[in-house]
Amino acid sequence: MKKILLLCFISLSALIVNAQQNQEAANFNSYVTAADKNIEDAYQAKNYTKAIDLSNDWLNNYHKQSSVIQKNYQGNTINIYYNLGCYTALNGQKTDALNWLKKAFAAGFIDYNSIIADGDLVSLHNEAEFKTIVQQIREKGDYLYILKNSGPYNVEQHPALPVFSYQSASAPELVNFKQKFNLDSVAGNGDEISKFKNLLFWAHNVVRHDGNSGNPPNKNAIDLIAVCKKDDRGVNCRMMSTILKDAYQAEGFKARLVTCMPKDTADFDCHVITVVWSKTLNKWIWMDPTFNAYVSDEKGNLLNIEEVRQRMISDQPWNLNNDANWNNKSKETKQDYFHYMSKNLYWLKCSVKSDWDLETRDDKKPPIEYIDLYPGSFTTIYQSKKTGKGAIEYASNNPQYFWQKPAAN
Repeated sequence: MKKILLLCFISLSALIVNAQQNQEAANFNSYVTAADKNIEDAYQAKNYTKAIDLSNDWLNNYHKQSSVIQKNYQGNTINIYYNLGCYTALNGQKTDALNWLKKAFAAGFIDYNSIIADGDLVSLHNEAEFKTIVQQIREKGDYLYILKNSGPYNVEQHPALPVFSYQSASAPELVNFKQKFNLDSVAGNGDEISKFKNLLFWAHNVVRHDGNSGNPPNKNAIDLIAVCKKDDRGVNCRMMSTILKDAYQAEGFKARLVTCMPKDTADFDCHVITVVWSKTLNKWIWMDPTFNAYVSDEKGNLLNIEEVRQRMISDQPWNLNNDANWNNKSKETKQDYFHYMSKNLYWLKCSVKSDWDLETRDDKKPPIEYIDLYPGSFTTIYQSKKTGKGAIEYASNNPQYFWQKPAAN
């Protein structure tokens, strides 16, 4: 059984604006603590009828709370619904169990691996409705399955699409950046690949990652580093990748940001990494400053995004560097990284230009052009070109175009 009771204790200061609301939140928080323990105790004692009754009491109490408190505990209801599905299944109430699992899915439960492995639900395995629910969950939460069913690319060339461009290392802002942070010394005197790794390690450590932080107004490496030092703050993966992109280009390497996107357009948890062109390997190389991560094949050869994506789809091996980590606090395991990136490699997005301050807002600047690389018949713009405020998006199904070799300066 997947028991994830007490997903989070909500900070009372964030929940309330006056003393009465504060007391109501505190009372409900205390109730949740006690109720979840009693529910778990009943489950462990195999008193499923009691666990069902206590869980229903939890839901009744929840629905009596203010909209603010309900919003902050909404995630907990998913687990209550799912657990009620388990309790009723164990109690021989198949119809009720299926209805609770439907409610759990409707509320946002998509943990496919848990539901197929949950021994509490064995009695439902031959039920057609259960198989339908499981398949619905799989199509939302089994990320590798989703990726494998994304459909093939179309390698037909689209001549109307713009050409990718990269900033020269001689640009004054890049020269200033290189000198200010002594990037020649950071990169070192080794070969091209060692320089890539040294600059990755530097970007990973020069600021910390904070996925919940808002983006500073100026989106270039110098200003991003300065605001992090001044305000003792972190930045999200996009800003960390911007710093690394600027560092690579200051050292004369072609680089760009790639936004790695999930299929679910309601899922705003995407990931952004930097890719850098290797003349030695004649391809783009995956470099992720958020996790100090790069990937390789079984022989240690560095891989690019498309190679990793295809290896996931075809169940081929790939490796994550041993020193991959988050903020030097926790090791990033291959299993966790695989799970996260299998979700976020469904489609890709990249700006046409790779320039300093590209994404800093300025009404005087022309719209930023982005290329979306879609698999199969999938799209998010439903046209070949979409113009919006400050941005133009182009749709492509051709990875050869998307990953083309940088043109010589």
